[in-house]
Amino acid sequence: MLDPKKPPVTLAEMAQRSFVQHVARPFLGEKPKGATEYKFATYGEIASRVRDVAGGVLQLGLARGDRAAILSENRSEWAIADLACQMTGLISVPFYSTLPSNQILTILRNCEASLVFVSNAAQWKKIAEIKSELPLLKHVVLFDAIKNSTEDSETISFSDLEKNGQEYWTQNAGGYEMLWPAALSDDTATIIYTSGTTGEPKGVMLSHRNILANIEIIVSSIALSKDDSFLSFLPLAHTYERTAGYYLPTRLGSSIAYCESLFTVDKNLREVKPTIMFSVPRLYESIHEKLFSAAKAMPEGQKEKYLDALALAQKYGAHKGKIPDAPALGLVEQIKFKIYDLKVYSKVREKFGGNLRYFVAGGAPLPPQLGALFLGMGVVILEGYGLTETSPVIGVNRPGEVHLGTVGKVLENLEVKIESDGEICVKGASVMKGYWKKEEATREVLTPDGWFHTGDIGVLQGGILKITDRKKDLLVLGNGKKVAPAPIEMEISQSPYVSQVVLLGDKLKAVAAIVVPNFQNLKSWAKEQSIGEDDSEKLVQLPAVNQLIKAEVEKYSSGLADFEKVKKVALLPNAFTVENGEMTPSLKIKRKVVSEKYGHLIGGE
Repeated sequence: MLDPKKPPVTLAEMAQRSFVQHVARPFLGEKPKGATEYKFATYGEIASRVRDVAGGVLQLGLARGDRAAILSENRSEWAIADLACQMTGLISVPFYSTLPSNQILTILRNCEASLVFVSNAAQWKKIAEIKSELPLLKHVVLFDAIKNSTEDSETISFSDLEKNGQEYWTQNAGGYEMLWPAALSDDTATIIYTSGTTGEPKGVMLSHRNILANIEIIVSSIALSKDDSFLSFLPLAHTYERTAGYYLPTRLGSSIAYCESLFTVDKNLREVKPTIMFSVPRLYESIHEKLFSAAKAMPEGQKEKYLDALALAQKYGAHKGKIPDAPALGLVEQIKFKIYDLKVYSKVREKFGGNLRYFVAGGAPLPPQLGALFLGMGVVILEGYGLTETSPVIGVNRPGEVHLGTVGKVLENLEVKIESDGEICVKGASVMKGYWKKEEATREVLTPDGWFHTGDIGVLQGGILKITDRKKDLLVLGNGKKVAPAPIEMEISQSPYVSQVVLLGDKLKAVAAIVVPNFQNLKSWAKEQSIGEDDSEKLVQLPAVNQLIKAEVEKYSSGLADFEKVKKVALLPNAFTVENGEMTPSLKIKRKVVSEKYGHLIGGE
């Protein structure tokens, strides 16, 4: 049944195959509280726990096709719960742990979940607040032991669920061996709710076939093996992390280590020494900022050489990454490059653990010059593109074939076409089944012959795909001119004084920008200018600061048509956040919300 020569047809088979083939290999790793080192559970140990949890949910009376939600941060129990769902035929529904209870209520109602796995007291309280409004939610399974949870008769601890599962299989000997093979490739494996940058979240139904089609082609496109180790940073509720940073390494028999938190990535990279890590461009932007900030504490002579090293790396990376018209290094520069590689770039690579083969970027555009800097220092970032509805990857740059400013080649098992209005359409085995209980919304994006309309605008040249904007993000000025904001925002964000930028323009006379400055660099600049102010609220009100940021916006957005140029700039003292509703849990900025909250600053809404 587990033929290693044939690709698996369900996620259950995929996991079971790895459990058998890699029984003694390290699988899921975490750093216990107070510990100094990561501790890994083997594939065999996780297999046993998955079996027990599967028995536990059956003992509760759940049946194939029922929905089981997961409200948790990244941790081993998340994966164990999900894999148990795959073994039993339950449809797992992941939630971002940052979601407030009212949004959780909306999704739980829509998917009609029978059970929800929650991680800790904070997540359990969210469910407790809304439980009375969810008559179909019968069971709450709690990963961590907390006080008062036992007062709720419908709450069971994860450890008790596992014990119940052991008893279940004692009473139903041989049942597990008949259970997991019963899944069919076209069964819905998961419902993943989109982040909702433009409206109400929709539940994307992905089948085993959808996800595995994506995994199998990635395995054949990028040289990966069981010897690779992955550091998990993005939320597992994000399709990108779930497919590429969880299912993919499970398929390979690789190890996965979970970051302790968003604030320990640097430390965890050095501890885990991963070979692969998936993230969004914001992480790489943060690393970029730290690289340049490090120069400020250096003596003048050392600082000059260090900045020259970074500039040379960026120049080399731009040429290597095939940025148009990027020149190659001259002979003298090549000699300097070798020296800098020993004294500067090698130290940067060590900060990532020293074993890193590839970073992978997705979820948002990666500024080409940022990718060039990393590539020039010997740190390869493979930029890719996809959507929840496509499981998710559509295209990705390949090792040795990096085309900066693009998302690389379209996956070989997909067809892509560009419509007359520039919209990217995709067809293939990884395209979703549809939106849960939203047939009309499904028909709007998925044609009867299988073409999915992505809503993104791009160009396809020589098999290389480049994303130019989001169709719904196009700004329509008062004079009818249309402006694509994403590429302009990406250029402006390269300024060392800009942390976040959002362009507005709908129904306005001209394009305007809402900017969150990089306050670390801005405060250093203010000090150099003898501006005796260190408070962010007051800094953004100073004419000198506004003139600086406006000059930076103009500098990094030169070469635009006159109607595309930013005419007004407004500064904010605080960053856009998920908590304030300005960003989705997957860290995409909600342009509509920003416009509604801050449009008045530039004479808009």
